[in-house]
Amino acid sequence: MKKKSLMKRVGICLLVSVAAFTFVAGLAGQVQAETPKYGGILKSVTTWTPRSIGRPSRAAPPRLPRLKLCIQTLPSRDDKGMPAPHLVKSWKYSSDLKSLTFKLREGVKFHDGSDFNATVVKMNLEERKSGIVGKRLKDIVSIDVIDEHTVRLNLARYKNWLLYQLADYNGLMVSPKSIEKAKTKDGKKWAARNPVGTGPFKFVKFERNVILKAEKFDGYWQKGKPYLDGIEMHYIFDPMTTMSAMRAGEVHTWWEVPVDKVAELKKYGFEAKVIGEQLRSFSGDSANPQSVYADKRVREAIEYAIDRPAISKALGYGYWEPKVQYASKISNGYNPGFIGRPYNPEKAKRLLTEAGYPNGLKILFVSINTPQDRDSLALIQRYLKKVGIDAEMQFKDRGGYYTAANRGMKNAMIVFNMTIPMNLTLELTGMFMARSPRLPLMFRPQDIQDILTKAETTPDYATQVTLTKEAVRLISEEAVTLPLWVKSVVNMWNKNVHGLGYTAAYRYQWTPENVWLSK
Repeated sequence: MKKKSLMKRVGICLLVSVAAFTFVAGLAGQVQAETPKYGGILKSVTTWTPRSIGRPSRAAPPRLPRLKLCIQTLPSRDDKGMPAPHLVKSWKYSSDLKSLTFKLREGVKFHDGSDFNATVVKMNLEERKSGIVGKRLKDIVSIDVIDEHTVRLNLARYKNWLLYQLADYNGLMVSPKSIEKAKTKDGKKWAARNPVGTGPFKFVKFERNVILKAEKFDGYWQKGKPYLDGIEMHYIFDPMTTMSAMRAGEVHTWWEVPVDKVAELKKYGFEAKVIGEQLRSFSGDSANPQSVYADKRVREAIEYAIDRPAISKALGYGYWEPKVQYASKISNGYNPGFIGRPYNPEKAKRLLTEAGYPNGLKILFVSINTPQDRDSLALIQRYLKKVGIDAEMQFKDRGGYYTAANRGMKNAMIVFNMTIPMNLTLELTGMFMARSPRLPLMFRPQDIQDILTKAETTPDYATQVTLTKEAVRLISEEAVTLPLWVKSVVNMWNKNVHGLGYTAAYRYQWTPENVWLSK
């Protein structure tokens, strides 16, 4: 019996040893498989062509993910969407919150060989402040160069979202030679089409609506990176063409995939990740006293008339979530348990009668012209018809749509998207403060602006969250805008692509310097 027991124990030990060896060997194989490889060209597909790729646009924010190939921001974002060191190593606010000091990374070069330093940071931020997109930087009253790698921003008032702005398009750093060249008549156009930054890839060429091409920058400040020889952004507007290119291996990644294509691509082995959320909403010219939308009861009736869960289920393929408040679950402004105005056609009819429209009324919706928008607005049109609202749907190209949204359009409901980040305060102040350039004819109640002012100026994050939630609640209760659903933004890629760095916390985050291709 003892001999059998001994043999049994020996057998168990051998099995454990073999299992342990297999596990360790497996880990070693996994580590070996995950070792980045050099070489190759990453080919991506997107439908968003930037208006300016050479320097941050003075007319509209550029499409940041495309620019990050060549141009980088002062701070970046981490996987939670929070500001993180990048071209700046560290930062510190003064005790009175009237200044912000950056310590810059040393040894960083622009693609043209010029140095990145405090003087260059000052040049970039002052140039940015002078343009339309620099309105968010107006509280920077002056900039001091302390030494070659230390710069201080002197502030009129503290805003808790300033670092987020500097991790976005207002913090993009371009070569000082590029800034100087842009001041000349001939150089202005050149600078807009030639990005000269500190990024991992150097600009090669750009053909609008065709391709953006960049090659490896050997002088990149992160030693040993990038891994790729180059990156190409292909602008393909037909989703079926992109589907075929993905399956054929002609392209590796697809930015912002239509949700009706996600499941099919997954069947063929492609990876997918939700990289952010967009709130679909609409708002009328409610600040115009002659408009039907000036009457809150009309706005409420429209919201009650639409069955958001049914439309989301019919068109969202599991990636739309109906909303009754101007926030999503990932954001710091979300109010759990908020009831809002769920589908109730009878109540919609009563409100229309109270507002003086017992026989219904005619209204106009204005939207960008995409298949998804046409389908969703056709369903909205049917629901509104049931309560006596005759809705005309007007679809515009991108240029016409943004003109209507940014200049305002009388007697019209503008359908729009808003990115929903984890820190919602910045987006709300950009939409619902009187200073906002968007939807200028939308009514913005003063009490909401007062709450948002407190929310953006408190240094205490818990207080900021409380105030942001209160602002979201009031925006919904006052029917300032009418939320429809949150749409997940999905990126997809081939399994041989690694290191993309996508995160659900910030839609525009990715790490081109870390990307590599396996065979």
